[in-house]
Amino acid sequence: MQKNIGIAVAVGIIIIAAVIAYQFNETTWNVTSTEEYYEKDGKVAHVVYPDNPQFLGPLQINKDKYLLGENIFVIINNLQPEDEGVVLFYIPEGKVFFDIPFDGSKNEFKKLYFKPQLLKSRDICQVEQLVGTWTVMFQGYEQFRLEFELVDEFLPNNEKYFEVCSDPKELSEEQLKEVERAIVEQENP
Repeated sequence: MQKNIGIAVAVGIIIIAAVIAYQFNETTWNVTSTEEYYEKDGKVAHVVYPDNPQFLGPLQINKDKYLLGENIFVIINNLQPEDEGVVLFYIPEGKVFFDIPFDGSKNEFKKLYFKPQLLKSRDICQVEQLVGTWTVMFQGYEQFRLEFELVDEFLPNNEKYFEVCSDPKELSEEQLKEVERAIVEQENP
């Protein structure tokens, strides 16, 4: 009798462990390659990496990994009136790609986005210059850094934007409002 109970408990534990392992495997975020996206005509679960907010003081970016063609969403929050400076985004080879000036006496909150791209004005004309580990820091406080990765894979249908080295594009008011709406939705799911 004791032996049967022991066997039943062991079988029950094995079944529970198998169910948990199966559910974990099914709910894990698996990023699909761009090639597979095209092979399956876009019928895939995930092409981009999941949101994984990264913080450096009052600065937040939405992920730690991006595909070529993805927007990088930036929030600078809880600025004090005496906070003033510039946030610098460096490409892997150490060139400044993007900078964000901020002034806490004017705004305690700032949100925006940018898209890594080939820029003639910054002498960044090869995709290889963008791929790798980027560094973010506040000017004058170089000892504090935030890093994220831009992987060598394109967001589907964005390959054409990385063929020609061009000047930066300006965003319309409508595009900015759309981004602000997306950020608010992301913060309040």
